[in-house]
Amino acid sequence: MLLWDNEAMNPQGKQGSEVLSDPLLLPVIQHLADNAEAIGERLLEAYTDEIVDYRSLPEGYLSRDVADMARRNLLTLLSWLSGEVDEARSLEEFRNSAVRRFRQGVSVQALLHAYRVWGQVVWNEIARLPVCQTSPATGFTVAGEVMRYVNRVSLAVANSYLEEAEDVIQDRQLAERDALEELLSSSLISERVASYLTRLGTHLRQEHRVLLLRRRHSTASEPHDTRDGLAAVRRFLARDPRYRPLIGLREDEIVVVLPMPEERKLSIREVADDLARSLDAFVVGVSRAHEGEAQVATAYREAADASRVAYARGDRRAYFYTDVLLQSVIDRSGLGDVVHAETVAPLIAYDRKHGSKLSDTLRAYILHRLNLTRTAEELSVQPNTVRYRLDRIRELSGRDPNHPDDLILLALGVRIDPGSSHEGPGGS
Repeated sequence: MLLWDNEAMNPQGKQGSEVLSDPLLLPVIQHLADNAEAIGERLLEAYTDEIVDYRSLPEGYLSRDVADMARRNLLTLLSWLSGEVDEARSLEEFRNSAVRRFRQGVSVQALLHAYRVWGQVVWNEIARLPVCQTSPATGFTVAGEVMRYVNRVSLAVANSYLEEAEDVIQDRQLAERDALEELLSSSLISERVASYLTRLGTHLRQEHRVLLLRRRHSTASEPHDTRDGLAAVRRFLARDPRYRPLIGLREDEIVVVLPMPEERKLSIREVADDLARSLDAFVVGVSRAHEGEAQVATAYREAADASRVAYARGDRRAYFYTDVLLQSVIDRSGLGDVVHAETVAPLIAYDRKHGSKLSDTLRAYILHRLNLTRTAEELSVQPNTVRYRLDRIRELSGRDPNHPDDLILLALGVRIDPGSSHEGPGGS
C-alpha cells in the first residue's frame, strides 16, 4: 500500500504555500544557495557519523551519489521555498535514489534516518541566521516548510524503497521456486538455474543436506503461517554468514538446500535441533550428506522420510534420516503392520486385558539402551520386575529382547503406528 498523499499539491503539481509573502525569507534562500556545497559536506559527515549503513558504503558511493543527492535535495528545498518546484520531476529523482539505496544494502530505517538528519542539519543552518533570530515568525515559517518538505520527500522515497523491495522479494521467491522444482525433478539443471545458484553463492557440488519443515497441525494451518515460517527460517540461517542456502516453499513445505562449509559439518545436528526448537510449530527432517546437484532429489526424499517420523513422534527436535533408517525401510516395504502384529501387538492386547505394562516396559528398556537399572527407575519398580516382564514379553511375542535379531524387530515394532502408512502431512 502506497504511503503517498496529495496534501498541499495544486493541479499543476507545484508546491502550494505562499512562503514568499514574507520578504525576510529571501535572505534565507540566498544563504542556502550560496553555501550549498559546504552544507552538502556537513550533511555527508552527519550521515556517516550517525548512520551505520551509510558509513559502510564504499567511498565512491558516498562522494558521487550520496553527497550529490544531499546537495540536490537542498536545491529542491530552495525551489520549494520559492514556490517554483516541479514536484513530480524532483520527487522522481528521490525515488530513483531510494531504489539505489535498496540495491546498495541500505535499510529503509537508515534511509529515513538520513532524511531526518538532513532536515536537522538544514534547519540548524537556517536557525543560526540573523534574520531568523531577530524575527521568530520568519523562523517558524521556515521551520514549518522544512518539516513539510522533509515529510513529503520521505513519503516518496519510502514508497519507492518498499516497492523495489517487494518486487525483489517476489522475483526471488519465483527464482527459488523454479530452482527447487528443477533440482527436485531432474538430475540436470538449466543454465538459468545454475546462474541463479551462483549469484546466491549456493555451491551444490560440495557436501550439502536438505532440511524439510512441515507443520505439525496441517488442518489448522493457513498459507500465511507457512510464509511466516519461511521468513523465520531465513532469519535463523542468516545468523551464520557461512551458510549460503537455497530456501523456498513447495506447496505447504519449507525446503532448505544447505551447503555445508567444512568448519560447520560437525555442528549440523545442533543447528537443526535449534531450528526445530525455534519453530516449534514445524517438524524438521534432515537428509544425509550428499554432493552434486543430481543428489538434491535423493536428499529431499530422505528428509521427507525423516520428517514423517518426526511428525509421528511429536517431540521438539530434528530427525535425521540416519535416525529413522530402519523404520524408513519398513515403511517403504509396506510391512509395517506385519512387523507390529508380530512384535508389539500381542503385548498391547495383553496389557489392555490384564492392566499390565509390558509394552511400556519394552519401550523404556529400548530407550535406556537395555539398561535394567535405569528402566526400573523410570517405571518405579525393581530390576527383578523388569527381568520378569522381559521374560513375559519373550513368551507372548515369541521374540527374545536379549537376542540381537529379535531386539531389532521389537525396537521397530515399538516405533510403528499400526494401521497407518506413517506419513505426516504431505506424505505419499
